[in-house]
Parts: sequence; structure tokens; C-alpha cells
Amino acid sequence: MPWESELVGVSIGKVELDGATPEILAEIETEARDLGIECLYGNVAEHGRNHTPHLVQQHGYRLIEVGQLLDRPPGPYDGPPTESSVRAATPDDLEALAPSIDRLAPWSRFAADPRFGPEAARRMHQAWVDRAAREPDKRLLLIAEDESGVTGLSTNVFEADGPDDIGEGRGHHRVDLMGVIKSGAGVSQALMRGLFEWADYGPTQAGPCAARNIAVLRFCEGCGFSVCHVVYQFHLWLDERPLTA
Repeated sequence: MPWESELVGVSIGKVELDGATPEILAEIETEARDLGIECLYGNVAEHGRNHTPHLVQQHGYRLIEVGQLLDRPPGPYDGPPTESSVRAATPDDLEALAPSIDRLAPWSRFAADPRFGPEAARRMHQAWVDRAAREPDKRLLLIAEDESGVTGLSTNVFEADGPDDIGEGRGHHRVDLMGVIKSGAGVSQALMRGLFEWADYGPTQAGPCAARNIAVLRFCEGCGFSVCHVVYQFHLWLDERPLTA
């Protein structure tokens, strides 16, 4: 994962661990070491009687987060009235978004891992927002404003549904970050409406959201989303594992 690795100064890799066995985990670790990876992200999808989370923790993986991806079918949206207007942001807006980014950082997997910590989490969110502002062909950065100034932001992305859909315009729109600094004023709903308008009220997704962030999950339910996928997110720090023979 070169983008994240460069940002935090740690060589990061990622692996899907569904169906892993002790032998497979040993092979993954050997390959990660050969590649010079320092921290390995490992994801395990929740389904049925799944014993993989227990197995990977025995192997040294640390559970960092339980992420929930939410899905919303096509359809209209009637949110509450708000004094905030929403528009697409540009790089010129980035300096004013710092308070909203501060609200986001504590919910990051980086903040949940003490080896990274809150400062790395904030740098990651800042870079995420910067990228959304500078890649308008791939992403949409929305900001909400009222007479007091910026009241929130959201980053949104269009993703192909599958490999055959890349470049064909088939896929879904997803909000991956939302940070609001004026609560109780309908700002989140206004930003979500911006996503739905960008998607032409077609299928949309949200997240992955931290399962511990109950307020966000309840808000998304109120916007018509429901949980469609749950994943256990682990970190394996290779320097915490003794070298195997």
C-alpha cells in the first residue's frame, strides 16, 4: 500500500485472511517479511460460524476495528431543512476544513492502533481530504457552509461494481468520510443529499463505518442505509512476531 506507507513512514501491506489456515498464515508472514513490510493489514469477513478471527489473533494479529459497509437502494431522499448549503470543494478550501478533519481522526483505525496513534490518524484524514479535492475526476469533496462558515465535509467516490465494469461507467457512489462541526443543524443530511444528487439518486454506499460509532450507524439508517457487509480489521506488526524457523 504505497500511498499509506509513504504518508506515515511505515511499510504497510494488506491481505484478505478469509479461510486462512496456520500454514497459510505462516506463508503470508514469510512473504511480508521478504517484501520488507512492517505492518500488515488483515481483513476477515464475518459470515456464519467463522473461526478465522480467533485463529489470526493466535498468530499475532491485533483486532483494531470492526468495519461495517452500508448500502442504500435507489430512491428519493427527504431530509430535514437546514441553513447549510453544500457545494463541491476545491484545493483553495482545504485550509478551512481543519476543524472537520479533527472530528474525523479519532474514528480512524490509525487512532485505534497505538503504534500509529492520533497524529498519524489526523495526517491520514488530511491527506484523504486533500486527494479528494485534487482528483475531481475520481472523487467528490463536498463542504457544507452557513453564515458562520464551514459546517462540515464529506469525501465521496465512484467505484466499479466489478473488474468488468472498470471504465464502463457501471458501479455505485460511496461516501467514505464525513465530519461535521455543527451538530443538530441538519448538516450531515445536507452532505448526504449532495451524495445522492451526485449519484442521481441511484444505488449508494457508506463506509466502512466503525461499529463502535453508533451515532453514525443510526444516522445512516435514518437515511435509508442498512448494513450489507461486516469485516474484522486486524494489524500484524512484524517486529512483534519472533522470526520462525
